[in-house]
Amino acid sequence: MPLKPVLGPVQLVFYSVGVIVGAGVYSVIGTAAGLAQQNLWMSFAIGAGVAFLTAMSYAEMATAYPEAGAEYIYIRHAWPKAGWLAFGIGVVMLIGGAATAATVAMAFGGYLRVFADVPAAWSALALLVACTAFNVWGMRESSAVNVVFTSIEVGGLLLIIAAGLVHDGAPPPPAVETQPAALAAAALLFFVYLGFEEVANMVEEVRNLGRDIPLALFVSMAITTVLYVLVALAVVHMAVPADLAASGAPLATAIGRVWPNSGNLLSAIVLFATANTVLITVIASSRLAFSMVRDGEIHGVFSGLLPRRQTPWVAAVLSLAMAAALLPVGSVKVLAEMSSFAALVHSLRSISC
Repeated sequence: MPLKPVLGPVQLVFYSVGVIVGAGVYSVIGTAAGLAQQNLWMSFAIGAGVAFLTAMSYAEMATAYPEAGAEYIYIRHAWPKAGWLAFGIGVVMLIGGAATAATVAMAFGGYLRVFADVPAAWSALALLVACTAFNVWGMRESSAVNVVFTSIEVGGLLLIIAAGLVHDGAPPPPAVETQPAALAAAALLFFVYLGFEEVANMVEEVRNLGRDIPLALFVSMAITTVLYVLVALAVVHMAVPADLAASGAPLATAIGRVWPNSGNLLSAIVLFATANTVLITVIASSRLAFSMVRDGEIHGVFSGLLPRRQTPWVAAVLSLAMAAALLPVGSVKVLAEMSSFAALVHSLRSISC
């Protein structure tokens, strides 16, 4: 039951950049600014350096074991006699993926209320269904959506950088040494770069695996690192770090010092960022579920592929059902805690591999 190889290097770079430049940076940068102060740019650079080492590991593992399922597959190869371990990790990853999709979808619903008075849960469900529809339609079609959404996400960060350039005032003094506070902020910002591992779930759909996966990971890391360092310099140039730390929307606070009426524009960009994160998450989760079906870890009823497009549509519906089942929880905080727990297991698993 092979998947159809349709992805090239450009599409993979957009997928990787899209999942890195997700909704997280729009909120966590404030807390990091409160820690690192004017050294925020350095914290992003340090976090990127550590994340790059992780990207190198994923590039090696993805090319060595070219099967959908990423870390679940790596665990199976690392401990072939401990099938229960791979199964347990796979289940945690599926639940974590569902929690991430539900969390970000609820955040999407919250931002949508700025423009339309629609209950967040209904907006979240509609987004999950729409992303699953593109997932089932085909990887090429999903990639086209991802390219558009990622371009808008990057455009939002470029807007922040542009605002910093036109802002009156002296630029922040450069830091000449690494400070403990900058390292603490780097530990927080390291997780902003994660997400590129979702690309490892798409390896079976890559045309030239040995070339394109490493290229996509390294290029996307370079692009996002440059963007984040420039954004860091811009935000501390426009706003006091303490104000950024106290704000629930730090980037909106910063850009508001230059363009006071830009709040709605930034909220619209966050809509695309959250939608793109959900799209990539449901795609990755469905590939993981499909891999577990092939290994007999999940019932064969979920093994269906569309005849022409070879997309795992039943596994995609399973991923949708798991995420939708979490929506009645309602609290973004609770859903985020579930997602964070799965991320913690994910980190421990990566170290063990």
